[in-house]
Amino acid sequence: MKYSQAIGIILCLLLIYCTTQPLIFIESRNWIITGWDAAGSNFGQAGKFLCFFAVISLVFFALPFIWAKRFNMVFAALLLAWSFRNYLIMSTCQMGECPQKKWALYACIIISAGILIMTFLPKIKVSNQPQ
Repeated sequence: MKYSQAIGIILCLLLIYCTTQPLIFIESRNWIITGWDAAGSNFGQAGKFLCFFAVISLVFFALPFIWAKRFNMVFAALLLAWSFRNYLIMSTCQMGECPQKKWALYACIIISAGILIMTFLPKIKVSNQPQ
């Protein structure tokens, strides 16, 4: 795919943006949980992990080397797994109360899956000369 690297970079930037948006809302305590602010809960700051690996993936999308494209697949798989983990942990009902899921929680999973798909479609020039 011709534009897979540019699309991958844009998706990485979108993922970083989505981690700063509200992921869930816990109504009884009036907490808005983002990827960077746990607001007194024990969820932790799950967005930092996503941002760290999104930046690494963004750099590997920009590098024209085959080893960078291979490592990028690993980091994109970690992004998708961590996004799915965030969904499972943050959307679970606890003690009879279910948090309200916001759009960014779903967007993180969808964008991470898009990043993983873009890592499978790199445009790399391969020479046919025997070595």
